[in-house]
Amino acid sequence: MNHYRRTPRDYDGTRLTTQRVNELLPVVLRKIHKMHQDRPDLILAAWPEIVGAKLAPMTEAVSFQDGILSVKVRNSTLYSLLKLHDRQKLLAKLQKKFPDTEIKNIHFRIG
Repeated sequence: MNHYRRTPRDYDGTRLTTQRVNELLPVVLRKIHKMHQDRPDLILAAWPEIVGAKLAPMTEAVSFQDGILSVKVRNSTLYSLLKLHDRQKLLAKLQKKFPDTEIKNIHFRIG
């Protein structure tokens, strides 16, 4: 039985072709992290968890652009409460959950 091993194109004949896991893993994790960082849909999907089960049915995260999350709320009372009292707390939760994504503000609108 003949076993032929493929030689990498840029192999110069003196270095190992294998990689250690401790060298490879940080590279792979950075790539995964970068993929998640560039996905605003993950921020939108996390909104119900951030706002809580009680308020989630009455709110909907609709877009995330240029660091601003836009959220629709069902009525003016909830709009006032979120805008005046809970915005900073919710913003801090989002920034903690997505530390590498620049989240500048949350804009609430009635809709």
